[in-house]
Amino acid sequence: MGLILLLNGCKSEDITPKFIANSKVIIDKANSIDFAQRNATNEGSITVVGKSDKSFQSAKIKFNSSLGGVSTDWLTLNIDPTTKEFKGKFTLKAGGYYPQIQLFNDNKVYTDTLLTWNVKVGEVFAVIGHSLVEGQKPYTIENYDQTWCDILIWQYDGAINNYWGRLAEKLKVKLNVPIRIYNTGIGGSSSEHWALSAYGLPFQHPFFDWKLRYPYSLFEKRLVNEISKTGLRGILVAHGENDGLLSENKIVESTKMYIQKTRDLLDAPQLTFSIAKSNTGGTAEPIMKVKSAQRRILNEIKNTMVGADLETLTGDKFRWDGIHFNSAGLEQAANRWNESLPLSFFTQTTPYTPK
Repeated sequence: MGLILLLNGCKSEDITPKFIANSKVIIDKANSIDFAQRNATNEGSITVVGKSDKSFQSAKIKFNSSLGGVSTDWLTLNIDPTTKEFKGKFTLKAGGYYPQIQLFNDNKVYTDTLLTWNVKVGEVFAVIGHSLVEGQKPYTIENYDQTWCDILIWQYDGAINNYWGRLAEKLKVKLNVPIRIYNTGIGGSSSEHWALSAYGLPFQHPFFDWKLRYPYSLFEKRLVNEISKTGLRGILVAHGENDGLLSENKIVESTKMYIQKTRDLLDAPQLTFSIAKSNTGGTAEPIMKVKSAQRRILNEIKNTMVGADLETLTGDKFRWDGIHFNSAGLEQAANRWNESLPLSFFTQTTPYTPK
């Protein structure tokens, strides 16, 4: 549980409620759903769970729009007077909101709290790929709108935001909705590693344990435990640099395998996968094989779309070691992904939303 502070005299754009602070309102972030993928009608459902440090008889909530969206009237929260807990599930128009909670005793407001914690209905993406999409220090982009752009990374020492924050901000401006991107890329992986580990099949690797179904099981945990609750617009795929030793058929078949596994887990056969043109460029045989496989993927696997053109970001200008992006490469990679996600993408694709 996390404590939500009161904003005494604070303004959040046009939000100017009065504050009566006779108790503390505490949001249970672990059991709340604060981000929802919008559906075809431009709506999504969020869940607010919390409690107060003092007893109350009833509770209401309203959602104040701060990015797009439509502010709500006062809505009723379900309460448990004994545990001092409240809970509610609410459908909101796509946008970013600051919730405001009122607690009542004897039909009188004794606490009126605007939360600094916000909720969002917008677009959600996850990532499949290797170190080029996971990112490497010191090359990272941190200066983006972190209020309305959520970048969720692996929880281990060395994980970074890479360029996904910049892409999220570009999409936020274009769509006028919040953006969440799960940076679930895993360095050192190939298309084959993702495919075989998805189904628990053996392979040799210096640090992935196939018996633990790494690397796919790491992605699967995020998919099942989090993404299944928020919903998902699509998966951004960038494999290629580590696929040069695979045959063209192996690249295509491996991609089919991990795509099918992901769709099966979510029961979302129409889930869109955007396949980047990802390789180090040039005309050498291993590179041409990767390029051909990536073209075949778009033709042979349903509900795939062409993703970012990363193969033309080559040389010292964009890649510090010939493979991984430097600062200029990060900026351009974000631009290329943004270009691959025009407004038409969001009308032509079917998002996964929790059932």
